[in-house]
Amino acid sequence: MAISISLFFVSVPLAILRNIANFILEQKIFFFKYFMLLFCNKYANIKEKVMIINFLVKNFKSINNEINLSFEAVDSEMDRYYTYKSNKEKILKIAMIYGANASGKTNILKALYFLVQFILNSPKQKDETIDITPFLFTDNIFPNSYFKIEFLIDDIKYLYQLELSSEKVINEKLYYYNPNRALVFDKANFKFGSKIKISKSQKEALFNNTLYNNSLLSGYLKTNINIKEFDNAIRWFKKVLPPIFPKTDLVAFAVNTLEKKSLDKDFILDILQNADFEIDDYEIKKSEVDSEIIDILKQIGKEESDLKKLEIFFTHLKKYRLEYNEESSGTQRYYQLSIMLALLLKESLILPIDELEASLHPDLLKHFILSFLVNSKKSQLIFTTHSRELLLEKDMLRQDTIWFTQKNPKGATELFSVSDFDTTIIRKESSLYNAYKSGKFGAVPNLKDYFLDI
Repeated sequence: MAISISLFFVSVPLAILRNIANFILEQKIFFFKYFMLLFCNKYANIKEKVMIINFLVKNFKSINNEINLSFEAVDSEMDRYYTYKSNKEKILKIAMIYGANASGKTNILKALYFLVQFILNSPKQKDETIDITPFLFTDNIFPNSYFKIEFLIDDIKYLYQLELSSEKVINEKLYYYNPNRALVFDKANFKFGSKIKISKSQKEALFNNTLYNNSLLSGYLKTNINIKEFDNAIRWFKKVLPPIFPKTDLVAFAVNTLEKKSLDKDFILDILQNADFEIDDYEIKKSEVDSEIIDILKQIGKEESDLKKLEIFFTHLKKYRLEYNEESSGTQRYYQLSIMLALLLKESLILPIDELEASLHPDLLKHFILSFLVNSKKSQLIFTTHSRELLLEKDMLRQDTIWFTQKNPKGATELFSVSDFDTTIIRKESSLYNAYKSGKFGAVPNLKDYFLDI
């Protein structure tokens, strides 16, 4: 089936195109389609509110023992901009994760993304292997990974649990609170809560559509039945966006989002201008893709229709134009992040970003975070960072949003928050920057002598 989209091509030698054509179509199109299919067509419910409360994971990649990334807020004078209030709960809008390289920061984001992907895109055949990697630094590898997530959608709390191996789902449960906890389903026993309206024939259809290596939620997606509690859970998972990594290219997504009028161009320009980018306007031009590129795609069996070349021009000082690839890497990065920031401010979404500070000046990083905190009402931002300088911003940070990862002696990731430390380690007036730099929190590289035996 042909894919009708536009792709962003930079100027590269023709000889290189053959090597990257397959990547462009399989990787960029996948990332672009994920956003467009799961987000742009689904997020239009303005009143919808989605939040993570707690996310627990065990035996996934570098994570061995259970860790919990919590968004439950402690009492603070900074609640106004940092929290979302639902009934009696205060939920944080942000989490920032520090730690040495290879300490497992990114694996926390990947664990959340795996859970979302597994529910929305479970294996199509019963003999397909589930693409999951348990903790490997042990002589006795335990095959089962475990996930538990508490989340909020439209002010109703849900609890979802999943245990699985690379071969099958071991156990899966969903509960909701209204106000007391009530069972929605228990897959292992194929049991449904007393408040769930489902007929015998619907149970049979759902059972037949749920393979051994599928979640019951994914089986529900293939079944012609409607159950409110199932729908709410699936709607929530569709609001968790894929992680953005330093090398993630969002240009095609940004262009198509603006073309579909999902966002206002002037709003994006305001974000850029407030961040001191002297960009007065930008223009997107489409043209036919070079015939040589089409020929290469045909040769590798990737012929696509309506493939367009995109060119973006930024106008500076009201009269000077620069092509996108002539802008600095920081400008390119912030332009893409400005699209995501606009979406976070206008809708209710959950966005993980790996190394948010990549290519950004420290002041610009601070500005981006503040822009989100001050203006967002119902979205969450989860990001990893190495920016120690951010910890100097005592007036804008609260301790329960700052997390650290470090490897234990067995090579497994541990996760803890600044708020986990008692007052003998960190007082209210303590400098988080100095504490982290001096090693009080751990989560820093254990560096050896820099003199080498040459």
